[in-house]
Amino acid sequence: MKVAVVGLGVAGLSICARLALAGHEVFGFEQFEPMHTHGSSHGDTRIMRMTPGEGDVYVKLARRAGDLWRTWEGLAGQPLIEWTGGLMAGPQGSPFVEACVRMSKRPAAALRGDAIHPLTRGYIALPYDWDAFRQEDSGVIAADATRAFLLRRAPRWGAKLYHGLKIEGSIDGPSLVINGDKRDFDAVIVAGGAWGARLLPEFAGRLAVKRRVVGWFKTENPRLLPVICVDNEVGVYGMPSPRGLYKLGLHSVGGATDPDNVREPDDDDAAQLGEQVEMLLPKHDPVPVRMARCLYTVTPDEHFLIAPSAAHERVLMFSACSGHGFKYAPVFGELAEEWLNGKPSPELEAFGLSRRGDVNRLGSVKS
Repeated sequence: MKVAVVGLGVAGLSICARLALAGHEVFGFEQFEPMHTHGSSHGDTRIMRMTPGEGDVYVKLARRAGDLWRTWEGLAGQPLIEWTGGLMAGPQGSPFVEACVRMSKRPAAALRGDAIHPLTRGYIALPYDWDAFRQEDSGVIAADATRAFLLRRAPRWGAKLYHGLKIEGSIDGPSLVINGDKRDFDAVIVAGGAWGARLLPEFAGRLAVKRRVVGWFKTENPRLLPVICVDNEVGVYGMPSPRGLYKLGLHSVGGATDPDNVREPDDDDAAQLGEQVEMLLPKHDPVPVRMARCLYTVTPDEHFLIAPSAAHERVLMFSACSGHGFKYAPVFGELAEEWLNGKPSPELEAFGLSRRGDVNRLGSVKS
């Protein structure tokens, strides 16, 4: 089958690689250069959690992804995940922490906040009466290394990848207009992230683009710290980063933005991040070494959106809504293949439109 994939972030690259390996004729199109920093997939690190607290469907997805990550590491010839462990934390009775505890299938430890400071030798601090849950099956993904691997691997399996080519107009069927020429395909998969709703306007009311900022913070005596996901008013998430730095972001801070005109990080961003560092990372300098912007593309319920176009069943919107999608990257190609082959799956049903009310009840989303 002749398939076009629009958008070559980690989702689009995963889809290209998997479909090409399955024997399809795959064409991937990206408006920016390889390894660009305009979307949601770029950066040194992303969080990996085998027991995400967003709902059972995500836990099953993470289990599938875990096996495939090991396959990818073997093909890449290098580790792509460093297993650091993680701390899931929130006020007493936090639904997020309770969900993590309930869904955990591996040994883990339920703790109180006052245990975290001595446990981490003073590097992480939480309110004394908070709930905390230590997950050993958490870690850090080398995000840019993963993208680089897929950019090498997908063409080896036969995918043709084109960068610097922008799709003209919106997509209303299995064809694309590129440089004035119309090209026909058997199927089109739109994995355009923040630009996805422009390509398929029928989904514009279901996808919002948000500006987010992350910062990197230093400490005098760096050590490998766990991932943190904090269920507070700003949704703090953090992870160890290369060169002994700790990377921290705020899941719930940042307004709507135009993906083609995103404001660069500023002093206000530094102050908001620094405030959380002072509370949670007492041995780190609250002034960021550097900051970077990224884009969240989110649905109203903050769950993935994988749904065919109402106008044409061979056109698929594939939005692995930024903020918590990277960890599932190896599965995205499998989900696209299931859709292409007309094979029903619980994930495609959950992330589609027909059961969206059920998905709304899966729980709140953390990074």
